[in-house]
Amino acid sequence: MDEALWLGCTDPEQMLAFLEGKLSTRKQRFFACACVRSAWRLLRDSRSHKAIEIGERYADGLVDENERHAVCEAAWGPYGTERGLFLQAVRAAHTVAESSLSFSHKETVYAARWAAATKGWSAPAPRPAQAAWLRDVIGNPYRPVVLDPAWRTHTVIALAQAAYDDRSLPSGTLDPDRLAVLADALEDAGCDNADVLSHLRGPGPHVRGCWPLDLMLAKR
Repeated sequence: MDEALWLGCTDPEQMLAFLEGKLSTRKQRFFACACVRSAWRLLRDSRSHKAIEIGERYADGLVDENERHAVCEAAWGPYGTERGLFLQAVRAAHTVAESSLSFSHKETVYAARWAAATKGWSAPAPRPAQAAWLRDVIGNPYRPVVLDPAWRTHTVIALAQAAYDDRSLPSGTLDPDRLAVLADALEDAGCDNADVLSHLRGPGPHVRGCWPLDLMLAKR
């Protein structure tokens, strides 16, 4: 896959195949959670919602293994009551809480595939939307950005953390206005990287794991 194909690709599985072995567990889990959140309204059982939430919290190290395992086990419950497309959504929700430290390429693909199969998305075109979220989380692998420590002022870090914490729920998307304010603060701090600034000022949608935000918060 070359740069032009990466930027225009609408098939997330093709993109994930290109990235296999190159993504952190955290990045993979957040991308998968973004996919599954799009089918939130189909998940009629609160245990499935809890699985998504615990998957996100586990990705950031905020949940221990015992709590993750308990929620994951409970998420099996709806399997016996849901059928058809609804069952696909339940499978996807269970998957994002399923694996512990080794959330893998295979699980990422399965979660995205099952979420797309529900046809209950908030987005009109599931696979292209997933591809856009993957670019939001990964950035452009052909143009890696090297962080200048001078950009990470107290103001920038505080704004980045606020943007990370304050999401629209249940979609899980980040507030574009907060990201735009962060871009302004970065520019004031001397950041002149067009990829960073344009991404933060772009329409998104942006999700947890958004690459410039992770860069400012020293997450990977």
